[in-house]
Amino acid sequence: MAKITVVGGINIDIEGSPFEKLKYHDSNPGRINLAFGGVGRNIAENAARLGGDVAMVSVIGDDQMGKAAKMELEDLGVDTSCIRTLQGRNSAMYLSILDDRKDMELALCDMDIIEAITPAFLEDYRDFIAGSGIIALDGNLSEELLCCCVEMFRGIPVFFDPVSSAKAVKARNCLGGFDSIKPNIIEAEILTGITIDGDEDVRRAADRLLEKGVKRVFITLNRDGVYYRDSESEGFIRPADNLKIVSATGAGDSFSATILLGSVQQRKTDEIARMGMAAASIAMESGGAVNREMNLKELLRRINKNV
Repeated sequence: MAKITVVGGINIDIEGSPFEKLKYHDSNPGRINLAFGGVGRNIAENAARLGGDVAMVSVIGDDQMGKAAKMELEDLGVDTSCIRTLQGRNSAMYLSILDDRKDMELALCDMDIIEAITPAFLEDYRDFIAGSGIIALDGNLSEELLCCCVEMFRGIPVFFDPVSSAKAVKARNCLGGFDSIKPNIIEAEILTGITIDGDEDVRRAADRLLEKGVKRVFITLNRDGVYYRDSESEGFIRPADNLKIVSATGAGDSFSATILLGSVQQRKTDEIARMGMAAASIAMESGGAVNREMNLKELLRRINKNV
């Protein structure tokens, strides 16, 4: 059993980019990159790199890439005993083709395997998950699974990462079951029905989420930082002026990881928000979804320097 249990997806991300202008119906010389991704997996990796006691509940196919993704988590110290290999299935994959300006030209998404994470699937690991200090759910899971999880593990804090505006809507019927939640502005609008056009609207949206039963709210504001709110405190934390950004991809996943860590460490909401901002600043200095330089020592250094 682990203090942090992440329930979510594991993806194989394949990206191709041509050296010259993309030619259709032809073979294009270029570069192909393969990486392991998935919101749930990325959160688990970040939490492990920051010293968290982490377990992952997920599914992979019986292919070499899925096995390699699982092995990488094991090497990071993540408990993978609840990652099930499904025979005859491919692991979830996302294939993107960029143009010569590095903009996406087209993509194929094969994520059907995550539908195998059902309430019955969770029941098989119920005792293991019930020993957690906090459970994290990513928005790629089904609405049925989200609502089932908050009922099945009532009494254990549950964190929800909406992932996208299209997926956030799945949580509207069980919002009150979440201890903490990290939507961006658009996702917060979807979950609350409040149009956000300024700081006061952000506050109103957070109030609405608390009224629905959420105990801690972290609304990310893109380049403008984060707003945090609980029953006793609230505030905005803005990014440093000298923030270095190579890629914003994965910044939200690193922030989510610190919410999990801060929760099991019983930190105050404002402390967790500062941890999240520091983690996001580290994440954005890498071109990948997870910065391999993510570590607790660097996180604490940036918090102390208000980075």
